[in-house]
Amino acid sequence: MNALYPNNWMAYLSVFTVFVRVLGFFLLVPGFSHKTIPINVRVLICLSLSLAFFPIVKGSLGDFPSTWDGIVILALKESVIGLMMGFVCYLTYEAISLGAQIIGYQMGFGTAGLIDPQNQSHESLLVPLHGWLALLVMFTTDLHHYLLKLFIMSYVATQKIQLINFGNEQTYRLIAQVSGNLFVLAIQMGAPFTLLILACNAVMGVLSRLMPQLNVMLFSFPITILLGFCGLYLLAPEILEYMGNLLNLMGENCILFLKTL
Repeated sequence: MNALYPNNWMAYLSVFTVFVRVLGFFLLVPGFSHKTIPINVRVLICLSLSLAFFPIVKGSLGDFPSTWDGIVILALKESVIGLMMGFVCYLTYEAISLGAQIIGYQMGFGTAGLIDPQNQSHESLLVPLHGWLALLVMFTTDLHHYLLKLFIMSYVATQKIQLINFGNEQTYRLIAQVSGNLFVLAIQMGAPFTLLILACNAVMGVLSRLMPQLNVMLFSFPITILLGFCGLYLLAPEILEYMGNLLNLMGENCILFLKTL
């Protein structure tokens, strides 16, 4: 046991290094950062993981600084690494919510919505549904363990990193690329439903010209909602597969971020 955890309590100051990075990572990474989890529970989980990761990563940790300036710089560096890793994962994961928002608006759920507990904002009815489905895919495919493995590997990649490394051009380009791909991935997810509703509206337009006495606006809303739910039912396997690919892309983007440092 002493080989894993030293008897000297001063040696546990290095756990603070791990705790700060874990806390920054858990503030934004999907699943672990859900706002329905109480803050004290999240802090307790971060502390527990810090103690669990310490024997694994202590070989990659440098000496703990002896001055307050060094401690502040160390805390900033570790928190920025954790926050940036979580932010890259968060941007990729948000493509699912944006795609669900596009599908909801196409189906006519633009005005009918609810408050999303994750973002504390007015969202379409389909956004929480797709969010919970994405979390189920994430945990059933063991991706959460993969993200924790990437987090442990980040200590090897950032062993000699300094704060100045976060200002390089490659990191900014990666963040811009991931942000741009968010909209591309969301449009790809909502494209089948957009085409389906567009075809439905075209048929409704033809019917309104053929039968002017027919109140097309009255029938268009339930028909688009019905077609949308039929599309969700028929495309459910493809949607879940697409979510799995997006979640795998989340880990790949995290690796690319570590390579840019």
